[in-house]
Amino acid sequence: MKVVLIIGGAVSGSTAVKKLTDEGIRCVVVDQNRMPYGKIEDGLPRWHEKQRINEYFKIDDILSHDLVEFVPLTRIGQDVSFEEIYNMGWSCIYFANGAWKDRSFPISDIEKFDNFYYQNPFVYWFNHYHESSYNGPEIAIQDNAIVIGGGLASIDVCKITQLELVRQRVESKIDNFDIIEMEHKGIPKYLEQYGLNYQDLNIKGTTLVYRRNIENMPLTTIPEDAPEAMIEKRKMARRKILSNTQDKFLFNVAECTQPVGLSFDGEKLNGIEVIENEIIDGKLKPKENSNKILHGNTFISSIGSLPEPIEGIPMDGSTYNIVDQDSGKFEDLDKVHGMGNAITGKGNIKASRVSAKTVGDLTIELIHDIDEDVVKKIEARVQEWQSKSSYNGNYFEWKAKK
Repeated sequence: MKVVLIIGGAVSGSTAVKKLTDEGIRCVVVDQNRMPYGKIEDGLPRWHEKQRINEYFKIDDILSHDLVEFVPLTRIGQDVSFEEIYNMGWSCIYFANGAWKDRSFPISDIEKFDNFYYQNPFVYWFNHYHESSYNGPEIAIQDNAIVIGGGLASIDVCKITQLELVRQRVESKIDNFDIIEMEHKGIPKYLEQYGLNYQDLNIKGTTLVYRRNIENMPLTTIPEDAPEAMIEKRKMARRKILSNTQDKFLFNVAECTQPVGLSFDGEKLNGIEVIENEIIDGKLKPKENSNKILHGNTFISSIGSLPEPIEGIPMDGSTYNIVDQDSGKFEDLDKVHGMGNAITGKGNIKASRVSAKTVGDLTIELIHDIDEDVVKKIEARVQEWQSKSSYNGNYFEWKAKK
């Protein structure tokens, strides 16, 4: 019998499970959260409700399969050591645990200021602060916000800051104010229906600081072997996507701009020192004497997420030490493979699903039967894990509990 352990049950994990169960292979899915939705739940801002529900449905359908054992509320490296699971004798182990740790800002001193935030807790706050039961950290968005990063996640952060700045000024003037409706319609159209104008709100707004130019911002994918005509077309599409989003949410973009220092007054961060970059032969080159201060009141780092370190997992700096990106093979670990955000670093649903399918295709033939005694020991240990989290083995009953 073949039994595979999948750590993380969201997009990439569930994609791998679907392939395995279609082949009649048993799967044990261990997830750190109560439900296996990963960053679909709190990596996406709350206006993505339709997409979120669709993904939930897909994951639920896959993980409720008879060949799947689900283990919630169990964190590898804390509740169960990697050494233990590695020595249990699985047919294979897949790491589909995503990227939950914000990439450290290159100027570490910025973290001591209370008007600086990282993307992951920032989006979590936005998704939940309106709930009566919310008791998490409070975030005070002030005008003249600066977001450092690039890509779709950074744009979502800019949208949040703009929507919140408008909310602060108009919520008391609009009956049944709806921030999600404002996101769907865009700020100008939403305000127009109530006789309001953004220019009258006296908002300086948000600036997205990106170290490269907009054509290099990963808003659309460009295949490595793409012909020149396609590359140029995709680059123009990136600029158009960003321009259309700016028209709806009215934030600014400082491209080819890179933070190099901080500006502060006592305990308050009031700006970042930046330089302008040139792109020469695909490489960034700072422009001489281009240093300046970008003043702001709220600062958010959206420069990417990384997998959390786990004792026993080889690391290459701040990322897992993967010797082959396609198969996700971990260095010096037999029958252990990574997939999805844990190795791609792209943090989007499509990239995670593609990664999981690629890893699955390249590793399926490496999955072999294990001894019956080993299977029984795995089954007993899995039941212990489930018992600790009070999971009764019925996926949908568990989901229904609050």
